[in-house]
Amino acid sequence: ASRAENSQGFRGSVERPKVWSEFDAQPTLAHRVITQLFHEGYLKYWVQQNHDGLPQKAGFPQEFINEIHGAWYDPSNPVVQMSGSLRDDFFSDMMEWEKSADLCLAVGTSLAGMNADRVAQSTALRAIENEAGALGTVIISLQCTKFDSYASLRLFCTIDKAMEMLAD
Repeated sequence: ASRAENSQGFRGSVERPKVWSEFDAQPTLAHRVITQLFHEGYLKYWVQQNHDGLPQKAGFPQEFINEIHGAWYDPSNPVVQMSGSLRDDFFSDMMEWEKSADLCLAVGTSLAGMNADRVAQSTALRAIENEAGALGTVIISLQCTKFDSYASLRLFCTIDKAMEMLAD
């Protein structure tokens, strides 16, 4: 970033933040809104590709989340390396949601080939094929994905902006 005063990266005399650990991360507005959607009955389940525990920090119940690639805060679910294998029980659970989800919110993901992408893809395809009750996939992300043309709704914005609009 530039040191120019009008630059986004300019901090002037503002003290730089202290080095922090990823374990100190706090949930965003999006985590809190998605959690509220669950508590109000609009969301049934969360397939989480991140390891950060932010949904749980926002109050999302552990029993309704599948941390498919592992979790920092769950010793029984170690983080899976790219060359590793997913836990059979979590993979089977995700496959069930792939078959049964009526709507998938693909939030902040590149949908670039991880196993969890199949939930978004299959849900979208069921809607395209006019399967009864299938609503499709909503993709919220700043970057294009290979599934954009399949989405029932595609939002190119920050996740927090989308969730702020939803919460209003």
